[in-house]
Amino acid sequence: MKKILALFFLTITYTTTVAQLPPWTRFKLDNGLEVLVCENHLTPIVTIEVAVKNGSFTETPDINGLSHLYEHMFFTANKRDTSEDDFLDRVDRLGIVYNGETHEENVQYYFTLPKRNLEKGLDFMAVAITSPLFKQSELENQITVVNAEFDRDEANPYFGFTRAVSQKLWGDLWNRKEPLGVRPAINSATREKMLMIQKKYYIPNNSLLIIAGDVNTSEIKDLVPKYFSDWKRGPDPFEKDPSPVIPPLQKTTYVTDFVNQPTAAVEVRWHGPSIGIDDKATYAADVFSEIIRQDEHEFTKKLMESGIAIGKNFWYYTQRLAGPIQGDIIATPERLVDAMRIFWEQFDKFTDPHYFTDEELETAKAQLRSRILFDSEKFSDFAKTVAFWWASTGLDYYEGYLNNLAKVNRRDIKNYIEKYLTNKPYVLGLAIDANSISRLKLDPSMLSHGAFLPK
Repeated sequence: MKKILALFFLTITYTTTVAQLPPWTRFKLDNGLEVLVCENHLTPIVTIEVAVKNGSFTETPDINGLSHLYEHMFFTANKRDTSEDDFLDRVDRLGIVYNGETHEENVQYYFTLPKRNLEKGLDFMAVAITSPLFKQSELENQITVVNAEFDRDEANPYFGFTRAVSQKLWGDLWNRKEPLGVRPAINSATREKMLMIQKKYYIPNNSLLIIAGDVNTSEIKDLVPKYFSDWKRGPDPFEKDPSPVIPPLQKTTYVTDFVNQPTAAVEVRWHGPSIGIDDKATYAADVFSEIIRQDEHEFTKKLMESGIAIGKNFWYYTQRLAGPIQGDIIATPERLVDAMRIFWEQFDKFTDPHYFTDEELETAKAQLRSRILFDSEKFSDFAKTVAFWWASTGLDYYEGYLNNLAKVNRRDIKNYIEKYLTNKPYVLGLAIDANSISRLKLDPSMLSHGAFLPK
């Protein structure tokens, strides 16, 4: 229920094809609710999950953070469990482990419970998703809880820095990329605003129901209509109110933030490919990032083995609404310029046909495939993965991912790099302590690509 903030973290594309996982079955109710059933009979446990195409990508500045607040309110009163205590009592009686997650492009809720309570769990989920009460006292309490999450995130010395970089990267639409939201919008939340979100987005034809674990598909096909067919269909929320297209960056810009830390950090951000516009580039982006993150690849060795950098990363985050390409460097202030010189020297080699070997290319694909399959073995996590990709990419993209991954070749990677990285504007952020920037006379423009080009 909390968006975890971190400066440097590894994002992996958790996608695969049905043929390489326990098979699933998909069907749709008359009201438009998509249902996905995935059987695994190893343990008598079932996960029931509902995902909704909501999240920060649907939010204007005045409501930024209310999708996240709504997620919290899901676990409070509904028409049957008329208080939060009643809700939690039912959780305990059914042996449920529960949680929710808010992302940029979806919100999801899950119950994991013993198989014997499957039907009661479906009933519980149906009532909770369709009939929240949004009681004023509980709303005020959850606003306090979300503000406490804000407090924890703001305690991270890089919180303001990362948000400032995001604001430059996405411009006036940066709120669309910020699931945590902003305090003024959260503090001004009302029951009426919650009901507006429910009416617009929490409709069956904008939702996915996943049932994964020790279940029988034919039984699920009988049970689901019993509890979810009365959920009323609504107008497509994106037909009259589509999410805006994020305009491309027009020029390279810089951000400086002062942090009381012994190391300095640089974030470099580009606009990457969007699902639905350039799917092919997303596969190449994932493979290329995996190549240069390998311990034996030149990018990693040049930065890390010499000790010039303390940390590094390079990755792409798949999104329908413009996924970012992100390069991160951590170094001591004294070695930061040298670290960035190496970073940009490596950057200039990205399209060199000898920059990576055929073995490194195939190793990257194999590593992605192995990680995906390993992470799919826990079905409660697998359900969350499916929910995320259903909302951001659609299940057709999800199902075909590994097959398309296997097809990525050098030309695809070169096209991706030339289209999204070479000579393209970016945002460069520098987080450093004030004494070091003064003592070393540093300016973020001194760390830019152009600063290291031959004069």
